[in-house]
Amino acid sequence: MKRAIKTMAWLAIWLVSACFVAQHTPASAQMAAVAAMAGSNDAAPATSNPASAPDDVAAEAFSYYAFLDDGINRTKAHIDETLRGFAAFPDEVDATLALMSSDFGKTGLMWVAIFTAVFVGVGIIAEIIYRRFSASMCAYLEAQTPEKFSDRLKQIIALCVLSLLSLGVFAIGSVGTFLIFDWPPIMKAAVMSLLTSFFLLRILMIILQFLFAPKADGLRMINVDPLAATALTKSLTWAAGISLFAFGLAGVFSAAPTMVLGDVILFDLAVLIAVISFCVATWWLGRFFASHTATNEVEKIALPTSIARLWPAIVSAWLILVGGAAIVGAERALKALLVIGLACLFDVIFRNIIEGQHRIKVKAAEQEATERNAAAQANALEHDEEYQPVKPMLPVFTTVLKRGVRLLALVFVLAGMWRIWGLDRLAMAEDAGIFARIIDASTEIIMILLIADLIWSLIKTFLDERMSASNSGHGGDEGGGAGLSRIETLLPLLKNFALTVIVIMVAMVTLSSLGVDIGPLIAGAGVVGLALGFGSQALVRDVVAGVFFLLDDAFRLGEYIEVDNLRGRVENISIRSMQLRHHRGPLQTVPFGEIKSIVNHSRDWVIVKLEFRVPFETDVNKIKKLVKKLSADLLNDPLIGDSFIEPLKSQGVRRMEEFNMVIGLKYTSKPGEQFTIRKTVYQSVLAMFKENGIQMASRNVKVDVPADATPEQKQEAVAAAAQQASEQLNKP
Repeated sequence: MKRAIKTMAWLAIWLVSACFVAQHTPASAQMAAVAAMAGSNDAAPATSNPASAPDDVAAEAFSYYAFLDDGINRTKAHIDETLRGFAAFPDEVDATLALMSSDFGKTGLMWVAIFTAVFVGVGIIAEIIYRRFSASMCAYLEAQTPEKFSDRLKQIIALCVLSLLSLGVFAIGSVGTFLIFDWPPIMKAAVMSLLTSFFLLRILMIILQFLFAPKADGLRMINVDPLAATALTKSLTWAAGISLFAFGLAGVFSAAPTMVLGDVILFDLAVLIAVISFCVATWWLGRFFASHTATNEVEKIALPTSIARLWPAIVSAWLILVGGAAIVGAERALKALLVIGLACLFDVIFRNIIEGQHRIKVKAAEQEATERNAAAQANALEHDEEYQPVKPMLPVFTTVLKRGVRLLALVFVLAGMWRIWGLDRLAMAEDAGIFARIIDASTEIIMILLIADLIWSLIKTFLDERMSASNSGHGGDEGGGAGLSRIETLLPLLKNFALTVIVIMVAMVTLSSLGVDIGPLIAGAGVVGLALGFGSQALVRDVVAGVFFLLDDAFRLGEYIEVDNLRGRVENISIRSMQLRHHRGPLQTVPFGEIKSIVNHSRDWVIVKLEFRVPFETDVNKIKKLVKKLSADLLNDPLIGDSFIEPLKSQGVRRMEEFNMVIGLKYTSKPGEQFTIRKTVYQSVLAMFKENGIQMASRNVKVDVPADATPEQKQEAVAAAAQQASEQLNKP
């Protein structure tokens, strides 16, 4: 393959931030290839070079010092090749210009331009035909306005697939059509360089459209305003277009038979132009964002505060280092820089996507909570009840996702450096010492710790969010509140179990990485556990009893239970005990092994019976009809209607007393909701009796005294009657 094609491959890898770069063809092979295509006999003879080894490692034994020396020798060989090319470049440029000024050269350039324009036109025509067939589908997808991120991501992916198909049609129409015919090697290399440049520019434009979508706010992955999206897209497109055009021209001129040693200088000049183009774009964007004020509806590009103002200088320094490494041929340094650049790009892009989606979800949650609170407040004011605002359901995984993105970037950098610099084979090297083995083990340990930290953060955030949502309720001032589900009861135990498993696995893998045989440790742990079991029977009894109580589903977190003489709401469950919070405040700890029986006051449903004392002359049928009407109104109440399992019913006359009769009412409700319903029922019944002229019974004591009794005798009789009535009321 000619140097031009390899040059375009280099730029492609750079622009898409890939990790590895194709190895340069040695200068001797390049000269021989050019001489063969030009029919010249002036090719330099092939010479043996230690840098032309097929790989960095020998076939049988690996020496790390030889591995490093091999990379240094390759860099030196490339520098020597560059110096020879630099010395020969003026003469070869003069010869190339002389060739271009001749009739042969003018004709060749003309045909290169004509064929490039023709095959690009063929590709564009094929793409236009494809777009006519897919226009309806694209219009349908662009007209959709999904609210969920997953739906929007599907929509964007579908549009990108259509764009990639369009790009594929262009590639088949241009490059594919060009490759059908047989061309002279020089013509083929020159035209392919230009076609490849145009094709890579189209790929980059699709990627930028996917990320920024300047003309479609609803499809923009990174949450920036349209002006910033347009600035980012245009600046990066111009920088990439200039760079690709430079590499394309380098490929065209390197295809000339007169350019033998100077093609490496053409490559270096193209690299220099690309570095300058992207540095100019970087500083222009830096000035743009420094003076641009984003609206409150968008999120600024997320960068650490310490480098938010220095990012143009940092990016420019990275570009200069990448260009310098490419020019001098420092392959490992170039690969390392590309790995770091790709990791930083991945971190910035995905953290901004996560941050933008977090802001959108927060705004939607706050809007929904505001609407619900407004409705609840209006209803509370109407019924003269207490108002408890609802908090918005904010996303909780944003921090974990951002942490995971950064962790993946770090793991990618560590793995890339580990591979690029040969650390994966360092411990197997014949000249490796204890320091080398420590480095080899430490890299694995660091990656294991990072991955374990991410897994634990994800599990902890999920379980904490579920537990906080579950514990937000309260059982009421008198206990008996509704409990959590069975799985929510086991969440704290699952959290502790997950942490224990992660710690044990990390410890075992770390010891294994250090060369420790973990088999005897596992066997020893079993023996130690058996000994501890025999030595602490009370602890084992508590643990086993707790396991069976949980398997029997005897209680759950949040339920109001009674254990012997203790009662309270189950607030916490550990591996050997539980804690009960009495409705008056005290916290009681009960070991599972001491529990004989449990009375659960919060399971399934609660029946509440109420009594109202009315005079004997009250119409019982009228009360029954009024209660039936009140029951229908309570079922439609937005605050307590859903808490009923069975509606309020009248039980008629429950019993007769000395001065009145007792009317009974009852209802069935969800556990924990009976107290709110009872308060509302009491208020509603009293208001209903007053509205319909029904009087509540009162205790009256009548004292009959003779008509001729003196005032002192009347007073004594009243006092005696009051004392007797008081004693009857206070009977146990």
